Amino acid sequence: MTNAKFFDESSDQSQVKSAIVTKYFWAWARVIIGAQNHLTENADKRIAYIDLFAGPGRYKDGTTSTPLLILKKAIEDADMRQRLITVFNDKDEKNTKPLSEAINQLSGVNRLKHKPQIYTQEVGENIIKMFEKMKLIPTLFFVDPWGYKGLSLRLVNSVLKDWGCDCIFFFNYNRINMGLNNEAV
Repeated sequence: MTNAKFFDESSDQSQVKSAIVTKYFWAWARVIIGAQNHLTENADKRIAYIDLFAGPGRYKDGTTSTPLLILKKAIEDADMRQRLITVFNDKDEKNTKPLSEAINQLSGVNRLKHKPQIYTQEVGENIIKMFEKMKLIPTLFFVDPWGYKGLSLRLVNSVLKDWGCDCIFFFNYNRINMGLNNEAV
């Protein structure tokens, strides 16, 4: 399957990945919010979800992908609507444009205090440097590159350095295995 055809039809693996990330996000969020509720009244009680390889939001077969699943549930939760900051990135405008349209079509999206942010950047040195310099609020990062490009230990370290930050990453073992004998990889 080519990267261009990946979002044509949702595979069983994609649905399982999405279910894992969505369920983990809400479990993680409950723990973080519980800890934040013990802070002073003026403390920053925001949390964030960042997806660096977000895709178009829906597969061509109509299946909803992780960014929209996270947002739909956040819209339904009064506390989460006030706290959640979402950042979605994909290097391909062919994905970020339909993602933006899909987000804008979500019922109640305007009730979110923080409008979802969408970027079109390749994950690499610039993003890593940005995260290394930032003091992050509690953030769950989801990193699911097509293959392995963009995924590095330095990227993961740059997002895990602050309190409450966690990272879920998936990589295609077959793509990595094929690259092991390639000196450029």
